[in-house]
Amino acid sequence: MSLRIRLGDKSRLILVALALAAIMVACIVWLPTQYLGRTQWKWIRFSMGTIFLIWLSLHAYWKLRKSIVFWCIFCGFLLIHCFGVGRFYYVGEGLSTLDVSILAGAECGCMAVAIYWILHKGPDLRQRPARSRWTPTL
Repeated sequence: MSLRIRLGDKSRLILVALALAAIMVACIVWLPTQYLGRTQWKWIRFSMGTIFLIWLSLHAYWKLRKSIVFWCIFCGFLLIHCFGVGRFYYVGEGLSTLDVSILAGAECGCMAVAIYWILHKGPDLRQRPARSRWTPTL
């Protein structure tokens, strides 16, 4: 029996998203603690929004995971998100949920346009089920 772990695409997606999320949460919770002495709830809200943005982006472009150009674009947009949106959280009380959702949608749209212009690939829409499991059947 081989000792090699065999993971499917969905398991790899979950592991990559969890790893990036853990790094983001560690930095977002640890850095304010170092400078302010305690963790504020606005940073937890920011990290949850960032985790959702990471998961959504990786889920849509998982088939491009082997492209180094994709990872450069993705990390570039993640850095812009962290320093751009993070600035609002650092200066004040953060953004409202509606503002964060509109901004996350705009970020995903801009990243989709950049990936399409550079790699000529769109998000993988076929991986979503045609029908939700939450839709009642008659």
